[in-house]
Amino acid sequence: MEQNELTAKLSQLHTELAKTHEVDAESLDLLRKLTADIGRLLDGKDDAGDEDTEGVASGLKDLLLKFESEHPELAITVGKVADALASIGI
Repeated sequence: MEQNELTAKLSQLHTELAKTHEVDAESLDLLRKLTADIGRLLDGKDDAGDEDTEGVASGLKDLLLKFESEHPELAITVGKVADALASIGI
């Protein structure tokens, strides 16, 4: 999967979040942090350390688990983002 597709999936997630008014501030802050971390990883993929990659993976898992029960449709999109990251080696 190309980085363009990952960017599209992140954009889709943000669009879905904008439509969902029940998402708590903590989840939105986590998503913003993860998006920034993903952007840094993509910008310097070769320089990304295992700790950075593990932090993003862990954060996505946490967000996915939270959304699975509260916002199943968002959980699907978060899962797609995680899959896109895995396909490009992050």
